[in-house]
Amino acid sequence: MSRKGISYEMSLNLGTNFLALLLNILLGLVVVPFYISKIGVDGYGLIALATSFSSYLSIITIAIDAAVGRNFTLAMRKEDHQSSSAIYSSSIIAASVLILGLLPLIGYFLYRIDDFISYQGYTVPEIRWVFLSIITSFILTFIRGLFLVPAFASNKIYIQRIIAILDIVVRTALIFLLLNASVQLGMIGWAFFAASLLSFVVALVWIWRKFPFLKLKAAHYDKSIVQYVASMSFWLIINQIGTLLFINIDIILLNYYYGATATGEFSTVAQWHTLLRAFAGVFVAIFTPVVYKYYADNDFSNLLKFSRYTVVAMGVVLAIPIGIIVGYADIILRLWVGEQFVRFYPLMILLTGHLIFNLSVLPILSINSVYNKVKIPGITSFLCGILNLVLGVLIIRFFDLGIYSVAIASAVLLTLKNLVFSPTYAARILNQSNWFYYPSILRGCALFVWVLLVSWCCRHLQTPGSWAGLFVSAVIIGGCSIPFAWFVTLNKEQRVLIGKIIRRR
Repeated sequence: MSRKGISYEMSLNLGTNFLALLLNILLGLVVVPFYISKIGVDGYGLIALATSFSSYLSIITIAIDAAVGRNFTLAMRKEDHQSSSAIYSSSIIAASVLILGLLPLIGYFLYRIDDFISYQGYTVPEIRWVFLSIITSFILTFIRGLFLVPAFASNKIYIQRIIAILDIVVRTALIFLLLNASVQLGMIGWAFFAASLLSFVVALVWIWRKFPFLKLKAAHYDKSIVQYVASMSFWLIINQIGTLLFINIDIILLNYYYGATATGEFSTVAQWHTLLRAFAGVFVAIFTPVVYKYYADNDFSNLLKFSRYTVVAMGVVLAIPIGIIVGYADIILRLWVGEQFVRFYPLMILLTGHLIFNLSVLPILSINSVYNKVKIPGITSFLCGILNLVLGVLIIRFFDLGIYSVAIASAVLLTLKNLVFSPTYAARILNQSNWFYYPSILRGCALFVWVLLVSWCCRHLQTPGSWAGLFVSAVIIGGCSIPFAWFVTLNKEQRVLIGKIIRRR
């Protein structure tokens, strides 16, 4: 594909990713206070916990998606329809068998659910249904992702995002309608399930119309393909276990040691951490297929330049929102969920501040997958995740810092992993020096410090008392930060590249 074609598709992908992100942010900011007003902090904590348990299934699903996406993309780039069909059918059939194998484990968890979680004010059947529906919703989303692998391989990420937007909008609309009709926790389960089922059907219709040569047939099942994908997926699964022990173990520990209220309080504040990760995911989603294309075309020179550019780009787009959230944490909480949450502003700073390091390096993690160098990152991530679990328990037991305990452990260990190991390992894969990515990382960090300084000055001049005032402050801070980003964060080559893109648009 020409560079013009790549640029055009990246523009479509970026636009739909931003639309999905905007909806996630807006709806997230509205839905969380709505949850709290209807089902209370404890109820919201249970929804967050159910989502967290579902995420543990992603240990397997994300690994399979990555492995299948890599191999399917390489086959598509070679226009090998036979191999594409074999990979497509084999992956979906194998994933379906795997899910069937997990059903007894899921069934046991649901049957003994009152032994695993802490809750109050709800019946066991109601809790069981919420967890069942959200887990089922997650499984449908996973299978939908496998059916949409051709969209990823052809760099049509915007198709995946349009379907995801449909899921978000339908789910949110149903949540508002059902909870207004009846304030029952189980209504939220129906909203998750119905939205996922609808988006799954839409995905099937699109694939069957746009890729008619791809037929899901048992005759296309190839055991050797499954074995190859499984060998790559194994280390990706190990990696995902470590990642989830960083991200999702927090609220499980809090629920176990401190109960549903603490879980709800932490989950509410952590929503901003989640939104920032979603914001970063917008760019990771559009950068990764381009890395795969350069690799498939043996264009290693552009792959090298592009991978370094993605780190700078992530730093530029993340520094301003993270800096504003850190600088105005107390004001955001007051305006968003009320005065009672303002006391948690240090937690909000702790959960979001370190993301300037940990999210900037996300694009280069695709280097590990595209080169199939996933064993060492998998082991490293797993060991760090186990250490995070142990450290979190130790801090809770010996220091009793409440909901801050797990946040401290995760922030420290995740930063050490992504600031020390991830960039140096990717650089070695590309036969570059260990310091290859650090100048790009530091450029984004410098912009982050600048945004904090500007935010501090703006707060001393005027403290916002409304969303409108906060928006004006954010615009001023962003405007003051753009010259710094242009002349300091970006180098000359990157400024020329962006200038060409702007003129072309």
